[in-house]
Amino acid sequence: MATYTTNGGIKKIATGDESGTWGTSTNLNFDIIDRITNGVGTITLSGTTHTLTTTDGTLSDGMFRVLVLSGSPSGTNTITVAPNDAQKLYIVKNGSGQDAVFSQGSGANVTVANGNSAVIYCDGAGAGAAVTDISSDFGALSASNNLSDLASAATALTNLGVTATAAELNYNDITTLGTVEASKTVTADSSGNVRFPDNEELQLGTGGDLKLLHTGSDSIIRDAGSGDLYIQASSNIRFTTPGGGETFAQFTENGAVALMYDDTNVMQTTSTGINVTGTAVTDGVTVDGTLDIEEVYEKVDTGTSTTGTLTFNTLSQGVMYLTANQSANRTINFSNVNANLGIGQSVTCSILSTQGSTAYYFNAYQVDGSTVTPKWSGGTAPSAGNASSIDVYTFTIIKTADATFTVLASQTQFA
Repeated sequence: MATYTTNGGIKKIATGDESGTWGTSTNLNFDIIDRITNGVGTITLSGTTHTLTTTDGTLSDGMFRVLVLSGSPSGTNTITVAPNDAQKLYIVKNGSGQDAVFSQGSGANVTVANGNSAVIYCDGAGAGAAVTDISSDFGALSASNNLSDLASAATALTNLGVTATAAELNYNDITTLGTVEASKTVTADSSGNVRFPDNEELQLGTGGDLKLLHTGSDSIIRDAGSGDLYIQASSNIRFTTPGGGETFAQFTENGAVALMYDDTNVMQTTSTGINVTGTAVTDGVTVDGTLDIEEVYEKVDTGTSTTGTLTFNTLSQGVMYLTANQSANRTINFSNVNANLGIGQSVTCSILSTQGSTAYYFNAYQVDGSTVTPKWSGGTAPSAGNASSIDVYTFTIIKTADATFTVLASQTQFA
């Protein structure tokens, strides 16, 4: 007489039994074995209870290895595994919409929450049988082995020995190697380069005081701190074109500072001052010491006025040449003197006055519009001009106090 295995309900044919039908029973046993080892079955739940039965010698739901729970249970559904003396190992995926409680006897039960999965076994201990969730030892995996689906990502990271948080790990979620991105880890590309996109800043210092950036058209080094910006080198500092083909400026340790024009040194510091190659054009020069001049080319302004007050602007003129014959005695006013001369400083001005057959002369003198009385060479002021000649007047104005001047003058005839 045939018997059945306790856990799988597989038929064990007795010797001499089922002559002529033995193949049918054997094929059914193979189907049962296939279901026990690899079978996936959909278990449709309803209400709040369901019995998962293994029937000897019959393909039944209790024989499936994987249980996919579905249906529309009205609440938490208790699934009773029968018989209670059969040992079972199930992989459960609960998509029924409700929690499912697996029970086999009066022992412990296992709840598989809706949307979760679990690996459980039933010990088949009869009336006191218990169900155990062995997947609880797998690190709190819920629906899958995807780390984003962990019931507690923080706990999982700790179990892996990772001290960073999930948010910190996401800093590594970069788009392009070698390109800096907001709130992402800085990486180098395959050539070891790191790029900052346009208008993104490399900031140095606690307050980000020193900034390096490229705007898309201009490159900027910006020091917004309260201290100084130092550029330090062990020998020379050069400002050049990108390929180094042309130098703008060069700073040499224990040596000269050189400024270039079109890669040619036009100004260089020395141990005693500076050397300038070419012409230096300035709005003014203050010399504190000895001025050694080899030659001076002085600008001469020309004019054609013949009468009235002549204004001599000491900021823009040194010599004035009146090329037309003078037609009346005139007043000369030297402007921009007091505001630009310091006490103890002087300025010297010359006027070349062309005279015709009837000569005239400068007979009134002003500094910044105020009348002054010059001290004349020879001790006597001129009383007339010199006909058919050029009279040259030279005035040296010395500032002795605020708006107070001593004026030294001379008149010389050239004919």
